[in-house]
Amino acid sequence: MRLGPVLALGLALLVGSAALAGCATGTLATPEPTTPPSPATSAAGTATSGPAIIVTVPDLMSATTAPAPASAAASVAPAPPAETVAEVSATDPVAEAPDEPAPDEPAPASQEAPAPAPETAPTAAPAAEPPAPSGDALNVSLANCDSCTVLATHRSVTGDLSAALVSTGSGRAILLSVAGDGQVSGVIGVPYGAAFTSPGGGVLACAQGRCVVEGRQTDGRAILSAFELSETGAWRDVSGDDAFPSATEQSAVIDLDGELAIAVQDQADGAAVWLLYTWGGERYAVVGCAADGPAPASVGAVTPEKCLS
Repeated sequence: MRLGPVLALGLALLVGSAALAGCATGTLATPEPTTPPSPATSAAGTATSGPAIIVTVPDLMSATTAPAPASAAASVAPAPPAETVAEVSATDPVAEAPDEPAPDEPAPASQEAPAPAPETAPTAAPAAEPPAPSGDALNVSLANCDSCTVLATHRSVTGDLSAALVSTGSGRAILLSVAGDGQVSGVIGVPYGAAFTSPGGGVLACAQGRCVVEGRQTDGRAILSAFELSETGAWRDVSGDDAFPSATEQSAVIDLDGELAIAVQDQADGAAVWLLYTWGGERYAVVGCAADGPAPASVGAVTPEKCLS
């Protein structure tokens, strides 16, 4: 059966419109982006193996960090409490939302439609706690100091009080005495050294109520200092006048049958020698020296004759 010219043209237009509609609804549609997994998902999948003691760094340590620029601090106003916000929004006419046109009235052409409120992202789960360390180390998590890092800890230095060596940033460090519930009993700054690193295993060298801190001078040479922890949690600096600087990059903390000894190097024009300091009841004193090489491991390995002065 032959179709008339007009009828054939109409069918052709109908078929073309259907094809274009299929393209608009199929191949030209943009797929929705795939949302990446949130931090909460990845954190939830991390297992923990032990609780951490939450330690709040004292407010006085905020002075050790660089203050924010005055312009930046002035541009951010503190947020009022939640009760104040609710009260102001309910009574203050300035805080009320501007009048919106009625649903059946079109918005003015010059006024853009308000953008939809962004979706509130789910609150990320807290970071998984690290596994509880064994032995003399203590699992410490810091609060109130974003720039602080735990360098080393030691459990039960004096009674049930533990020690935590904390870097506050900018080459500064503090010693905290921490109770079993995370309460800080005492804090002291470590003024000897321009840089501090974590010792092996993250365990601070402590014995007989005293702890030795290893640091670096500005030129990279080693320097050691010692602090004593009282039963009340207060620290006492027992480092002497200038602590124990080394003439080289080498130093050592030596265990002498449960008592800590300090070894640093001295040097004149020739080879360096080791100086061995032991605790004498109130302070550390040199008991002898040894030739350069491995650090002396006992009092018998040093003699006063080996000392340079």
